[in-house]
Amino acid sequence: MISTIHDAAVVNTGRKDRKINMEIKKPCAVVQYNKFMKSVDRADQFLSYYSVLRKTVKWSKKVVLYLLNCALLNAFFVYRTLNTNKEVKYKNFLHEVGRSWISEVQNRSESSSDDLQLPERQTTPRGPKQDLPGRLSGDFRIHKLEKMFGGWEGKRKYPARQCKVCAARKKRSETRYVCKFCIVPLHKGSCFERYQSLTNY
Repeated sequence: MISTIHDAAVVNTGRKDRKINMEIKKPCAVVQYNKFMKSVDRADQFLSYYSVLRKTVKWSKKVVLYLLNCALLNAFFVYRTLNTNKEVKYKNFLHEVGRSWISEVQNRSESSSDDLQLPERQTTPRGPKQDLPGRLSGDFRIHKLEKMFGGWEGKRKYPARQCKVCAARKKRSETRYVCKFCIVPLHKGSCFERYQSLTNY
């Protein structure tokens, strides 16, 4: 043990050995460590249960994930302190936080889709690389197919792009229609229905 604030004194711990019935003595540094480091050990214990860390090549991503994990744990302790009448487990708290984030992103995307009006003479934007959270909402009032417009340097008024469902099934087939909400090129009929209703389309 190396300490800059403790000496080599040995103090009583207040407990006795059952076999020899003598008081247990430990160095002062050990007694102080056991007394004040319980909260840090408990925090490491909670973080190890439901860790969000993932293997990554970049160390900066790992640091951000660790800070996010610590922020969630601190938020849980603050929530539990302010709501003493509720018994909430750490796992349930993380689930509720995740659900609130998903619903927030979904509501934001729905509101942006209502305000999105694509002009006739501009190019249809490229869709996101990952599927939107509201893809399987089942609300076909916001999922509507419309014809793509524009093109590369205006050469084609109605361009065609690879269908998302056909590409997932290793089939090369282009379509001229795109979902207004998802901004994903889809064929009319089965491709559109599979994409909006199945997890693995």
